[in-house]
Amino acid sequence: MIYYGRSIRWFNDYDKEVKFSIDNGFDFMQIWYMKGDISIDKIEGDKAKVIKEQGFPVIIHAVLDINEFDEHVSKILDILNYFSHKEVIIHPICESEEINSSTIFKLTEKISYANKVFSKAGITLYVENNSKLDPIFYKTEEINIMFSKNPNVELLLDIAHIDSYDHLKSIIQIKNPKILHIADKSFNAIHEHLPVGNGEIDFKYIFEKMLKDFDGKIIFEVVDEDEVIINSKNIIKKIIEEN
Repeated sequence: MIYYGRSIRWFNDYDKEVKFSIDNGFDFMQIWYMKGDISIDKIEGDKAKVIKEQGFPVIIHAVLDINEFDEHVSKILDILNYFSHKEVIIHPICESEEINSSTIFKLTEKISYANKVFSKAGITLYVENNSKLDPIFYKTEEINIMFSKNPNVELLLDIAHIDSYDHLKSIIQIKNPKILHIADKSFNAIHEHLPVGNGEIDFKYIFEKMLKDFDGKIIFEVVDEDEVIINSKNIIKKIIEEN
């Protein structure tokens, strides 16, 4: 079964985001965690409490620098336990040090540590592939290194982070994704998240040839006007239903 979610517009009122999601058939929302805080601008006071009281399903998307794992994994675990969550996304970045050939091995150890902590609590860890903007856990070789050492970690595949269809295919051959980030892009862009249909990605080709049997969660990373988000969802849903 496929569940449709979307990345929250953190600059909007949270209750309006929930209402929009309910009214337009979204099953859940993705909420970002960065620098020790849930990234929602218009909640005063305890953000986690407000989110929990609203009662709409969410998934935590934690952006962690390679040198932030030791400090923040336990904090993220506290949030997950508060929400009674059994899944979490980590989007690894490396801004605190220069990336070289050994960086992926350091990141692999950090992911191993995080997975050990989360696994003890019955929580599944998903790790997101990067784009050229954050060139760690981006190349096929790096993705293979990480998953060879952490086979029970799952892949969140961000389709807008690929360079080509061959790049996408090689990632899927390493690990079949259980969650997808969906946005469009131009293939010559280093990093871009456009509404579906506004870029060069052929999603019909992807779902017919590479992800034909996809079963899991789809998260639209289209932070735009209501109609644009709805249209992106409708395009993908139609492709999948016709596949």
